[in-house]
Amino acid sequence: MKVKYGWYLEYPNPSYWKNRTPLYIGMPKFFLLYQDLDDKKLRVFFKKLRGKVLDAGCGDGRFIEYADVGVDFSRGMLTRAKKRHPYKDYIRASILQLPFKDKVFSSAFTVDVLLHIPSDKREQAIKEIGRVSASSYHFIGEHRSCMPIILELLRNFPFKWFKVIIPYITVFLAFPLDRLKQLEIEPAYKTLKRLLI
Repeated sequence: MKVKYGWYLEYPNPSYWKNRTPLYIGMPKFFLLYQDLDDKKLRVFFKKLRGKVLDAGCGDGRFIEYADVGVDFSRGMLTRAKKRHPYKDYIRASILQLPFKDKVFSSAFTVDVLLHIPSDKREQAIKEIGRVSASSYHFIGEHRSCMPIILELLRNFPFKWFKVIIPYITVFLAFPLDRLKQLEIEPAYKTLKRLLI
């Protein structure tokens, strides 16, 4: 099954992201705990990265503790990241045009960032991140969780009342499957292919 990732016209607007993370959009607390559990797979991987590391699209700093520098184009996100991890370096910039020399980082990573870039600019973003780093890794939800696939299956359920309980059902169904699922690490072109609608 192919997951259809939505893209909204508001995404390129930095001010849209000021209040846009699960914590700020009112997700149920259990969902945040579940997200944290799935993020552990990424944390284990990021701990193994050596040298100077870039978190490209660091958002509110969810994974900045595993990087030396965080880049985001949203002032609001960077403000929250600085509050969470004040000892890190942050730069406000677009990942389509990074203000770094070639190969200045040993590694760079994105987590759920490519979803928020217009489809015609995703390849440019991957190339730009590849330009500034010796190796780069791009992760989306499917790489660490079955939740996107389950949500896709439940998305078009005919009853309106059902939409209210979809997050709860999704977590209930995904929990046992995600405990078995390993983190997928794939070449950038395959991740781009997954994102094509």
